[in-house]
Amino acid sequence: MRTAKVLAGMVAIVAMLPPCRAQQSNRAELSTKPAVTLESMEQRLGPFTIAGQSFTLMLQNKRVAGAPSGGTLAQTLAKLEICDQSGAVLYHKTFPYQLEDSRFHEIVTASARLLAGDNLTGLLVTYTHQPALPGTEQSWQVFGFRNGKMALFEQPGAEPATNAPAQFTGVLMRAQNGGAPMIVRGQLDIVQLRAWTGNFYVIVPLRVDWRSGKLLVGERCLESGGGPGLHEIGCDMRVEAERVPSNAEFNFARIFPTPEEQAGISVQHAVIAKGADVQLLKARSIATWVQDGDVMRLQFPDLWLKVIIDNNTDNEGWIHGEQDLAAVGLPTRSPVQ
Repeated sequence: MRTAKVLAGMVAIVAMLPPCRAQQSNRAELSTKPAVTLESMEQRLGPFTIAGQSFTLMLQNKRVAGAPSGGTLAQTLAKLEICDQSGAVLYHKTFPYQLEDSRFHEIVTASARLLAGDNLTGLLVTYTHQPALPGTEQSWQVFGFRNGKMALFEQPGAEPATNAPAQFTGVLMRAQNGGAPMIVRGQLDIVQLRAWTGNFYVIVPLRVDWRSGKLLVGERCLESGGGPGLHEIGCDMRVEAERVPSNAEFNFARIFPTPEEQAGISVQHAVIAKGADVQLLKARSIATWVQDGDVMRLQFPDLWLKVIIDNNTDNEGWIHGEQDLAAVGLPTRSPVQ
């Protein structure tokens, strides 16, 4: 009789657990190929406190059974859920996956952090895809309170450059005659994203309108041209990189005085000896926001990088293109975690 009461109590406790509790399931599932068995593994991120409330991300990963720990393409994200403190699911997203022999065709991982501004706080979710086509290695989502509920914020849309002084926060307007730049700033929060370019990371600002639940372009750089109005140029961005120097005794890179490739511009052909000191000063590109369903991506057309080699000002300037970036130890590769 006592055993029956204990069992009944255990059943009651299990029934009270929230649906988003952390757990690991060892239940094996057969893939479309009978020779490969997949395991479901759950991971908890958080809790994250926003406006006094607690939120947790639950990640359901699929893993090839028997694969070595840390094996390449052996585990990928299959589903993400955002739960409140009661365990109720507020948002969920699934990720299709495909097997090739005994590994996944592509792996997806997710991370999350609080996105703190001067006014309010939200949640930034970052997805990383490996391997991936250029410009698809990363994607993001921002969640915050909209109409009193935690919800996904609207992604930044394309805004016309001609309206930049009134529309954009942190717009740099540069006169063609070399006059002093004017910075136009707004009242909304600016947060920083660490974005992969295909060769290195850059820090890109993003403007957050907490009241309306919208994301807007954080920075656009314009200058006057020969005709009326302004045209957009690339903005300078801070660089974070882990160089992979070549084993060759010498490499060669073209160094331009300005971030543009035009006829008549003098180009320095720099010799980069093995073990040379290469400093990465800044990058420049028009950061292009791309909406992809309910996530946003960044692309960097016509990307330039300013470097100085061996502290020699004769070898200071701008490089671009895969060959020149590889020569300074920044070959094209997947994001470095």
